Amino acid sequence: MRLNLYISKSGHCSRRKADLLIKEGKVRVNDRVVTEPWFNVEDGSSVKAGDALLSGEARICLLFNKPKGVTTTLSDKFAEKKITDCLPKSLGRIYPVGRLDKLSRGLIILTNDGDLCYHISHPKFEIEKEYMLLVKGRLDDSIHRKLKDGVRSGEDILKVKDAQIEKTGQDEFSVRVIVCEGKKRHLRRLFESLGLKVLDLKRTRIGPFRLGDLKEGSYRIIDAGKELERFNK
Repeated sequence: MRLNLYISKSGHCSRRKADLLIKEGKVRVNDRVVTEPWFNVEDGSSVKAGDALLSGEARICLLFNKPKGVTTTLSDKFAEKKITDCLPKSLGRIYPVGRLDKLSRGLIILTNDGDLCYHISHPKFEIEKEYMLLVKGRLDDSIHRKLKDGVRSGEDILKVKDAQIEKTGQDEFSVRVIVCEGKKRHLRRLFESLGLKVLDLKRTRIGPFRLGDLKEGSYRIIDAGKELERFNK
């Protein structure tokens, strides 16, 4: 297997990033620095990127319905429950694509495929993400326009691609939004900037991948390549 593909399959990074690591002399095969991305990795070889020992295991991708209270940041040492704690160890090393904050719920993708992770998470591909929110606050005619035009929060401009608002009570409303970017706490910060509070946030779609009837806390293994191929036609 080509070295750059081996690294991508390990889930360490995308193939493009792997090319850079290799050319920068940061990858070793059997303790020897290799600088050619096309180098052939034989079975049983030891491959390291920096200090990380990699494994060119078979690609796997799954959809998971994350409950509230579960942390998706694997590096968070203080998390009470991480997303990988909800999945069987037999799935091997898999990583969440992007984030979904602790208080939010719904669809998240986990994979060991670096190329897939890059394709879904990089802003240049403009992969749509769809959410259902329950919001507390007064609904007025300007909210829809403000959500699409965007508001400034710190150094960020926060906005949505589309929004469909439905009145549910005197001081509550539900809204379905689509975004193509994912700044930290993007939607919560956006609504807070408008003087509104998000009571519930659920992600229902990422590109062609839909939550559907997947039960909370459950996962489903998918063929991500076929789904993306249909989506991109």
